[in-house]
Amino acid sequence: MNNINKIIKGVSLLTDINLALESGHIYGFVGDNGSGKTVLFKVLLGLMHKTSGTILVDGREQKDLMQDVGFIIERPEYIPYYSAKKNLEIIAAYRKVADDQRICTVLEMFGLDPSDKKAVGKYSLGMKQKLALSMAFLEDPKVLILDEPLSALDADSVQEARKRILEEKERGKLVLIASHYPEDIQSLCDEVYWMKNGHVLPSKENK
Repeated sequence: MNNINKIIKGVSLLTDINLALESGHIYGFVGDNGSGKTVLFKVLLGLMHKTSGTILVDGREQKDLMQDVGFIIERPEYIPYYSAKKNLEIIAAYRKVADDQRICTVLEMFGLDPSDKKAVGKYSLGMKQKLALSMAFLEDPKVLILDEPLSALDADSVQEARKRILEEKERGKLVLIASHYPEDIQSLCDEVYWMKNGHVLPSKENK
């Protein structure tokens, strides 16, 4: 990322973001609401246009939607009257990447039963978060961008999610995680960046 800026109606949401992120690492982004974490992730994904700056992926400038990425941004989209498996089947049918075995595997990874016919609209917040993680991991992407991935999970599920995220790092994936709470992610991350008012704070302030 080189000099990334995002301005809406004269308000600067991101200011001169310069970061070099490498595969096989986990990077954390910590800050209060409005600090710029989610905006930064949306810009990286191509879901929000940057005002200026360049994003290079493997040496090539990214101008459209990021490819080969799994993500959680705000509330994930799902069809509330379908089961978890049916929701993933619809995604898989559209993108033609994951097969039935992979769908069952990612659901089980996060503690969901592929045979459960319960509509996801009736899920608890924790179960919906497990489904969001399953969606992000579904296609075995090279990059994971996860905004508050541990939100609403119970203690056992948090530990399982941490384990799965660390496994992706060991497999050479690039993982970005945002959280309000540094204690949620510091043990996971190779490096943690603190954000405030659209700025990534200098390293001496990253404490």
